[in-house]
Amino acid sequence: MSGDGVPANGFGGIDVKGTFARCRFLLLLGAGLLSAGCTTFKNIKQKASDSTKGLISKSYDDPKAADKMADAERRYQANEFSSAQSTFHEIADNNLNPAIMCEKARFLEAESFRQLKKYPDAVDTYHKMLVEHPTGAYREQACAEMFKVADYWLDDTRAEIQAEQDGENMYMHKMKRLFVYDKTKPTLDREGRALQALENVHLNDITGPTADKALFWCGFVNFYRGNFVEADHYFSTLIEFHKDSPLRPKATELAIISKNNSTGGAVYDGQKSAEALQLVRHAEASMPEFTDGERKDFLTRQKLAIRSQQAEKDFKTAEYHEQTKHPGSAYFCYEIVRRRYPGTKYSDLATQRMEAIRANAPTDSKKAKEYGPLQTAVKQFEAVLGRKEGEVRPGILPVAATAPVVPPAQQP
Repeated sequence: MSGDGVPANGFGGIDVKGTFARCRFLLLLGAGLLSAGCTTFKNIKQKASDSTKGLISKSYDDPKAADKMADAERRYQANEFSSAQSTFHEIADNNLNPAIMCEKARFLEAESFRQLKKYPDAVDTYHKMLVEHPTGAYREQACAEMFKVADYWLDDTRAEIQAEQDGENMYMHKMKRLFVYDKTKPTLDREGRALQALENVHLNDITGPTADKALFWCGFVNFYRGNFVEADHYFSTLIEFHKDSPLRPKATELAIISKNNSTGGAVYDGQKSAEALQLVRHAEASMPEFTDGERKDFLTRQKLAIRSQQAEKDFKTAEYHEQTKHPGSAYFCYEIVRRRYPGTKYSDLATQRMEAIRANAPTDSKKAKEYGPLQTAVKQFEAVLGRKEGEVRPGILPVAATAPVVPPAQQP
């Protein structure tokens, strides 16, 4: 440091030797990268990614993948399912292997779980294969095996239905299932897992040989549990997309009941009742199974039930108009009930209410005007202001507005 405060090296305090040393290091590093083949910055990033790929991903270029696959298949054929499963899992998780090899490895991994009686793991692995390879060669086989497992899981539900029909104690029947461990079944929510597997079967193989059965059992279980909206969805899908299925007539019966029971009552939307009636007419016109016998009688009973619910809805609509002091609208709706639903109890009730409205209706025109909604609003408004009907409150209108009107001929 000199006397005037300027550094002795003349570079404002910069360490020249250290700077030169760092520059020399960077030059040597660049020369080393170039000699290794990193001619561009993009190549540098690629080599860095390749060197760290094994740390953050399971995928890598495996030249021995084919040999591993052959060895795993040999162990699978020798019933060494546990060791074969781990190798299949490793091969399927390596995305750099050929897609055909990955799909086969994933399928055989699921098959290994199935042979080991680990059905929950097998179903999950089948579904994983369908997600990774939705149009693969093993799709139909995977869906068939998933359906078999799901159908096996539903044995408990079918046993519960049978026990309820036999009059057994359902509480004790359900409690027994809680203390039974079985590795072939899910520990929790077996029925839910079965329905999930059946949905995946239909989703991944919508025209397959087990798709209609999967839809039927999804709908039937929801129907038994009282979930009529869900049951209607599954049955209606089966009716629409599987016209040649032997389960279609039974699904039609249950769909009609589900639609009529999913409305929530007469005070709610009647769209589902209308759909149920439309399905009844469709079955009568285009399904030979419903032309005679018990199924024909079933359709007749369902039509009566649907029309009864529709009559109740229209009758309650008329009651609403009557309760809100709209006798004209109520009378009109009661007349609709009489014409649409003759012979029902609601037709008789509507006739009685119409007679009561006529009996209470005013005879002269002055009283008849009091029934209108505008007159009712005017009376309520005048009651709020605290004045009598027709009275003009002073100070609100100018004097000229309340003065008598002079005919045009008498005006100056």
